[in-house]
Amino acid sequence: MKLLKAIDLYGKIPKGLAEPTSSGAVVSIITLIFLGLMIMNEMIEYVTIDVQSEIIVDQQLSKDRVQVNFDIKFVRAPCDFIELDQQDAMGQSLSQQFIELKYYRLDSSERRIGEYIRNNNNWVVIEDARTAVGEKQGCEVVGNLKVNRVRGKISFGPHRSHSYIGAVGNVHLPLDYSHKFIQFTFGDENALKKVKSLFKQGQLESLAGTQRIKKYELASQSMQHEHFINIIPTHYTLLNKQTYSVFQYTANHNEVRSHNYPSAQLRYDFAPTTVTYWQTKEDILHFLVQVCAVIGGIFTVSSMIEASVYKVMRSVLKVE
Repeated sequence: MKLLKAIDLYGKIPKGLAEPTSSGAVVSIITLIFLGLMIMNEMIEYVTIDVQSEIIVDQQLSKDRVQVNFDIKFVRAPCDFIELDQQDAMGQSLSQQFIELKYYRLDSSERRIGEYIRNNNNWVVIEDARTAVGEKQGCEVVGNLKVNRVRGKISFGPHRSHSYIGAVGNVHLPLDYSHKFIQFTFGDENALKKVKSLFKQGQLESLAGTQRIKKYELASQSMQHEHFINIIPTHYTLLNKQTYSVFQYTANHNEVRSHNYPSAQLRYDFAPTTVTYWQTKEDILHFLVQVCAVIGGIFTVSSMIEASVYKVMRSVLKVE
C-alpha cells in the first residue's frame, strides 16, 4: 500500500493547511467563466461542419449528356415567334427526345395568360400572332435540354417562323428578344436542390435574376443578345460519402446589331477541370484532446495569476 501511495501523482493537502482568500475566490470565479466559454467554443467547433475544396482534371467522358434547366421570360416577343435551336461543336442538333419545353403567353404585366402550343402543321397561326403582337404579349419558356458535353450554342429566335412575320402585318419594328432569367442551371434538378440546401459554396445560378433589356432608342435596330457561359463540373460530397454531381458556371453578356433576324443566344463551353467540395467534421478524439488542453491550460495560468496576486496582496498589507 505504501508503494502504491508513493506513485500517487495527486497528493492531497490536509484541509486545515489550505488557506482560502478573497483574491483566490475572485480568480476562481473568473477562471470558471473563462473555462465555460472555452469549452463551449470547442463544442461549437466540434459540431460545426466545415467544407474543403480542390480542383482536379476532369475525367468524365465527353459522351455524357448534361441537363440544362431554364425558365426565361421574353417580355417583348410573343410565343409565336420564339423557337429554340441548339447546335454543338460536333455538328449535332438535339432531337425531340432530349427536349422538354413549355411555352406560356404573358400579358403586358408579365403574368401567364395561357399555355402556347405550337401547331406542327402550320408554325404560326396568323390571327393568333396578330392578336399577340397587338396586345404586346411576351412569352415564358420553361423546360430542360440534355446537351452533349462539348462546346455548343442554344438560340431563341424566330428561326423557321421568321417567314410569317410579314404575313402578320402589324409588326413594324424588328422583334425584341429582351429577356429575364428566372432560372438557369446545369445538372439534375433534384441534385441541385440538395446541394443548395446543404452547401453555400459554388455559383450554381449565376444568371438567375439577371435580365437583358433592349433600350427603346434602339427599337429600330435588329439586336442579338449573347451570353457566354463557362461551365465547371462540380462534385459535392457529404459526411456520409454520398456525392452529388452538378455544374457551376460563370456568364458574360454582349449585345450586337444583327444583319439577320434578332435573337437571344447562349454560347456555352465546358472547363477541362473539376471542382470538388467535401464536408469535414472534427473527430471525437481531437475534441477530447482540445478540451483537456483548455482545462489544463486555464487552470495552470489561473494558478500562476492567483499566486502572483496573493504575493502582491501580502506585500501591500505588510507595507501598510
